[in-house]
Amino acid sequence: MKTTFAFIGVSLAVIFFLALAFRPVNVSGSVKYSEGNPELPDSVMKVFQKACMDCHGQDGSSMAKMHLNISSWNTYDIKKQAGKAFDISKELSKGSMPPGKWRKSNPDNIPTQAEVGLIKNWAKSLNN
Repeated sequence: MKTTFAFIGVSLAVIFFLALAFRPVNVSGSVKYSEGNPELPDSVMKVFQKACMDCHGQDGSSMAKMHLNISSWNTYDIKKQAGKAFDISKELSKGSMPPGKWRKSNPDNIPTQAEVGLIKNWAKSLNN
C-alpha cells in the first residue's frame, strides 16, 4: 500500500515538473511568431513602436487593444493579420490614427507620408 502511494506521488511530481519544463514562457519585449504567419517587418514595427504602441501595445488602453493589439499580432491567423493590416493602412491614410489628442501631445511621432506609404505597401503585400 505504501509503495502504491509512493509511486503515485513520484508520478505526480514528475508530471508536474515536466509540465513546468515545457510550458511556454513570455519574455518581456520579445515577439515570437507562429509558423506560417508573416512576421512584422522591422521597418513596420518601428513605425508601430513610434506611433501606435502607446495605445495598441501591451500597456495600452483596453479600448484600443480591443480593436488592435500589436503585442498579440503573432496570435492572429494569416487572414486576420491581412485584415488588420488593411484597416491600419486605411486609418493611417485617412489621418484618423493616431488620434488628434495623441498627435498634439506627440508631434514628433506622427507617421510621415513615407511611413504611411510603407505601411500601405506592407498591407497590400499581405492582402495579395
